[in-house]
Amino acid sequence: MTALLGIIGGFSLALLAQLGSASTERPWLRSIEPSRCGSDELVEYPERPRWIRHAIVPRETIAQIAARYGVSELDLRAHNGLSAKTKGLRKGTRLRVKARRMPAPRRHIEYVVQEGDSWSSIARQHGADGRDVQAYNWPWQGKLRPGTKISVWADPLVTDWVGDGDESPVRAGAIGSGPPDAGRLFNGVAIPEGDGYRLGFPDASYGTTHAVAELVRALTLYRERSSYPADLELRGMSRIHGGPFGDHRSHQTGRDLDISLPRRMDVPAWLPLTPRRVDWLTVWHLVRALFEVDANVVYLDYALQKHVRDAALAAGVPQDEIRPVLQYPRGRAAQRGLARHMAGHDRHLHVRFGCGPCEPECVERIEIPLPAAVGTPR
Repeated sequence: MTALLGIIGGFSLALLAQLGSASTERPWLRSIEPSRCGSDELVEYPERPRWIRHAIVPRETIAQIAARYGVSELDLRAHNGLSAKTKGLRKGTRLRVKARRMPAPRRHIEYVVQEGDSWSSIARQHGADGRDVQAYNWPWQGKLRPGTKISVWADPLVTDWVGDGDESPVRAGAIGSGPPDAGRLFNGVAIPEGDGYRLGFPDASYGTTHAVAELVRALTLYRERSSYPADLELRGMSRIHGGPFGDHRSHQTGRDLDISLPRRMDVPAWLPLTPRRVDWLTVWHLVRALFEVDANVVYLDYALQKHVRDAALAAGVPQDEIRPVLQYPRGRAAQRGLARHMAGHDRHLHVRFGCGPCEPECVERIEIPLPAAVGTPR
């Protein structure tokens, strides 16, 4: 079963260009936009994949290198004779990479410790992980005295972004590395408290700067249009450092969020949630708002999308406005609409946001429906 899931996951990546993009190129390959990050760094996109040599820096993983250059980890391992058991490589080891994009590599910085610094605050300033910064300076005990010089390996694009002084309400520097089902979250930012929603799992309500900012935008649009008086329940995004989260296969890079389906106000909270007890017009307003921000996909059982469509039509929403938002009624295999069928998503929406412009190692992934016997992404 594990092998089958791996094949299907790879197949889904191959289909990505057809899922929401007219281009034959995978959209995430060009998702990095230094000009939006306050950076003068350049990202090169060769007309054809180009062979380069990459020198490994401390704590850099094979998966991170593959994501940075827009190649698959399997191909990177094959090109360098590395088995699946090989986890880390020594600093300075050079790998052959058939690069599809080329952002600047990490650079070594000597940082002078300031009064009040912590490992996590230093990491945030440089778009790094606090645990990695500690490891760069092993043994790290006693090295946070003001005036001490410590080593940091930082991505120059992310460092420029964090130091740009942008006064956006969501803190800069939270980035995802890798695909949603096999990655990490660096410097995760918490979903802020706000009107119209509540956090079901505060300890797992962290995401990338881009994803959280887009979520806040969508919730603002939703509140402007919906008269639903109760709070939406935001069930879980990622833990502060990302990685595996409960029994979810995704939610690892701070870009996936579950939102409970809102029940009608005349339905007591103790009753099981069934389709007849859901406020489908509220669901429409929410999915429509997500359609207007950088959300890649919203997973919802295909049969339930009919209820969303019917509620929108009954409220006078034109067909032309509904069509690009919902997969229904084209069939559950149709690759159209923001909302897509995924079995098991009958009590909540699963939202996946896109890669931000300042995330050099973020990898988009949109799954295709899997047979019920195999299982479905969560």
